[in-house]
Amino acid sequence: MSKITTLTNQLAVLGYTGFEISELIRSVTHGRTLHQLNHAALRRVTNVLGQYVRLGTDYVANYSK
Repeated sequence: MSKITTLTNQLAVLGYTGFEISELIRSVTHGRTLHQLNHAALRRVTNVLGQYVRLGTDYVANYSK
């Protein structure tokens, strides 16, 4: 759960709003809360959030020159 918190904080720094982050999580969890998920589902959430962090970081690196 702390990894998810870290990733959501990184997304916020990259400019994602709380609503956008919640919608990303909701799309992966199909509307279930994080506390209702098993280990595999939490790992999927972590993977998706990590992908968005990488994409956001790459975008900032490429377009902030």
